[in-house]
Amino acid sequence: MSLSITFDELLRYTGAERDKWRGWFLTHPGAIDAPVQPGGRLPTVGKLIDHIFLVERRHLQRLAGEPVADRTGLTGTNAPPLFDYGASVRRELEQYAADLGEEEADQIRTFEVRDKQWPMTPRKLLFHILVHEMRHWAQVALAVRLAGFEPPGDHDLFFSQALR
Repeated sequence: MSLSITFDELLRYTGAERDKWRGWFLTHPGAIDAPVQPGGRLPTVGKLIDHIFLVERRHLQRLAGEPVADRTGLTGTNAPPLFDYGASVRRELEQYAADLGEEEADQIRTFEVRDKQWPMTPRKLLFHILVHEMRHWAQVALAVRLAGFEPPGDHDLFFSQALR
């Protein structure tokens, strides 16, 4: 038996998660400053969310053969602009995926990340974008919980309407 999950299903799942977090941060604005990695590269929840959205942008730029941005230009201290930026990038991702042909999706290309060459298909990189995001939302949930906030519930794929 072959089981599979489609890119569109994961896209809907991660989109619903973003919507859930966006609404939650509007009612819990102080949680954006919850610590994640004090003194590290991603010290707060806001900086981690900024990272989620920037990585999506950077990988889209790689897929398009464009120069790769090194920052979003946001502070990571105010949720609405962060999520607006993320929504803008997500629309670009959806358009890229919709325009990508099946044959092109499976052609191995080489992408440079951290000064190293990585051969992979655009399909793999697109799935990586979503898996990367899912992993970091779990970190956000833990960080806000440790900071004394109750995160919005039912994040598991089990509860999602994105899949049957």
